[in-house]
Amino acid sequence: MNLRTLYKVTGTISLIAGLAASLCVMDIKLMFLGLVFAILGFITSGISVFLNTKYEFTESKFIIAYIGMIFSSIPVLVLMFLIFRHK
Repeated sequence: MNLRTLYKVTGTISLIAGLAASLCVMDIKLMFLGLVFAILGFITSGISVFLNTKYEFTESKFIIAYIGMIFSSIPVLVLMFLIFRHK
């Protein structure tokens, strides 16, 4: 697998994992699964951003892994809000 394909695959996986993590926030019972998806989204978006930074696959500053990273951070932010609200 060449690096450009790995860049595209990790970007797509980060977006899908981020969306799944964001959807798991709607039910508190699925929060653990949402955090697992968030970790997967962070790892794959980090790999995608690293590959784009090192090999400059796109000329634009906005890549799909950034959206995946934003979606992956939603469960973490919601969990932090729930923890600090009860203190």
